[in-house]
Amino acid sequence: KIYAWDVVNEVLNEDGSGNKLRDSLFSRTLGSGFVEEAFRTAHAADPNAKLYINDYGIEGQNKKSDALYELVKEWKAKGVPVHGVGMQAHFREGGIPSNLQHNIQRFSDLGVDVAITELNIRYKLPGSADKKAKQAQDYSHAFSACMNVERCVGVTVWGFTDKYSNIFDQGYGEQELWTADFQPKSSVDAVDKVLK
Repeated sequence: KIYAWDVVNEVLNEDGSGNKLRDSLFSRTLGSGFVEEAFRTAHAADPNAKLYINDYGIEGQNKKSDALYELVKEWKAKGVPVHGVGMQAHFREGGIPSNLQHNIQRFSDLGVDVAITELNIRYKLPGSADKKAKQAQDYSHAFSACMNVERCVGVTVWGFTDKYSNIFDQGYGEQELWTADFQPKSSVDAVDKVLK
C-alpha cells in the first residue's frame, strides 16, 4: 500500500503522432487498451493509491503533450482511473518552456493531479558563475510553476549531487542542486525562497 506510483512510464511517441503511443509489442497488439488495463489492474490492487502516467518532453505545450492531454481526457471519459500526470522535466540551461505553468494547469483542469517527477537542469560544460546563476533561476521557475497551480502536488529532483548525476547529454552536466563535493549551489537558495 503506497500513496502514489507511476503505472505507465514513457509510453508516448516522441512527436505525439500516429496512435500517440510508441511502437511496442503492447501497442501493436492491444492499441491503447494495454494502458487502460494497467490502470484498472493497479486500481483493483490498491483502490486508494494515486495512479500516474509519467513521461518526458511533455512539460511545455507541444505535439507530445497535446497527445497525452487527449489520451488522458479520453481515459477519464471512459472511467479509467488515471489520477495524475508526471512531467519528468529534464532540462538544458534556459530550456524550461515558457508555458510550463499553463501546461500544468491545463492537465489539472482535466481533474488530475500533476507532479514534476525528475527535475534537473544541466548546462554546457565547463560551468561558470553565470551558468550557475541561470540554473538557479531555472530551478526557481520550475518550482514556482508547480506551486502556482493548486493541483500540482510536488516536485521531485533527479538526484541531489553532481557527484552521482546521470548525464545523458554529452558536453552538459552539473545539473543537480549540490556540487560533486556536496556543497549547496545557489539553486538551493532559489528553491528555498520559492518554498517559503
